[in-house]
Amino acid sequence: MAKLMQLEVITPDKSLLVRQDVSYVLAETVIGGVGILANHAPLIATLTEGPLKYQDETGALHFVYVEGGFMEVGNNKVTILSVDAEDAADIDVEKNQHRVEAAQKKLANLEPTTDIVAAAKRLRCAKARLKTVERAQARR
Repeated sequence: MAKLMQLEVITPDKSLLVRQDVSYVLAETVIGGVGILANHAPLIATLTEGPLKYQDETGALHFVYVEGGFMEVGNNKVTILSVDAEDAADIDVEKNQHRVEAAQKKLANLEPTTDIVAAAKRLRCAKARLKTVERAQARR
């Protein structure tokens, strides 16, 4: 049996999205994907928008969209602090496809008042949500 550690995913508005014993966590950081197993060395990392993958104690895989933030690892506990997080099963694919199209359109037709940084972030977040759903569906 795999050794376990505790995973917590915390957001300002949903407070605690996940609190579960897991055998591993895979998170997307600013320097690439980072896999965490029990007894991992202490670590603090900056996360990007993207899927967070974890395996629970029964061996089931789970995917959660994380909108950036920070990950702290230590004492067999992984804590994710994120602006927003959403379980893959709760992500509205059609809504996010429309968000991608709208953001791409806005970036293609720039006006002097266009907030390019905000539009690019909306595009990244919508694409990352869709990527989370795709990865969750691919595991089946």
